[in-house]
Amino acid sequence: MFNTKIVGILNLTPDSFSDGGQFYSPAAAIERIGELVRQGADIIDIGAESTRPDATPLSAEEEWQRLEPVVKHLPAFSTVEFSIDTRHAATVSKILPYGISTVNDVSGFSSPQMVEAVQKSSCKLVIMHSLTVPADTRVVMDEHVDVVTALMEFARKRIAALVSAGIGKERMIFDAGIGFGKTTAQSFAIINGIGRFKELDVPLYIGHSRKSFLGEPKENRDKATLEMSRELIKQGVGYIRVHDVAAHRTLMQEMTHD
Repeated sequence: MFNTKIVGILNLTPDSFSDGGQFYSPAAAIERIGELVRQGADIIDIGAESTRPDATPLSAEEEWQRLEPVVKHLPAFSTVEFSIDTRHAATVSKILPYGISTVNDVSGFSSPQMVEAVQKSSCKLVIMHSLTVPADTRVVMDEHVDVVTALMEFARKRIAALVSAGIGKERMIFDAGIGFGKTTAQSFAIINGIGRFKELDVPLYIGHSRKSFLGEPKENRDKATLEMSRELIKQGVGYIRVHDVAAHRTLMQEMTHD
């Protein structure tokens, strides 16, 4: 039996790398939520700020303008969990009352304001490693370091800091940040060394779907994503964040019956 949760992606952005603009209007976004539910998503991760290379950063106010028309409809979808992909504490404070189960922070809860925003809630925290937000292909980790060891060191420090702030470790999830400050070789090293992260004793969260390290042409990336997902599921990764939810639900059903 595999316990990996499928996280479906909903980008309320005009400029995300894979589906920017496709679900930008509130009506299209709400329709997409229904579609992701039918396809079998366990969690739907909603983001309103693109973090692709060279994306334009948003203020918290601009982010909320995109989110508010959609999040007020979330309570109608009672069979799925929702997470918010944001680095803005003000956004977290506004959205938590709408039943958000998880806060996915690409800046790894590095700001005191973000820690304060989640302190008194019961939501889970996805602590992601990144060197820059948005991602910058010119800023990467030193090629001479053991990337898995370096990421585990980062994770242990962030986990310890959050525990010191009174947040239970059982709420924490670690995302190695594939594509955020990592070369192609380093991204593959993370995937190949995924078993080592179990030492952290928190669930792992991997967002590899359709990313450039999977190669060209882009049309082949869905197949490469699925092949990588199969290995991640076998390795017991807790969460995989993907674009093609239906294909991943089918994959998990096939793996269960193998």
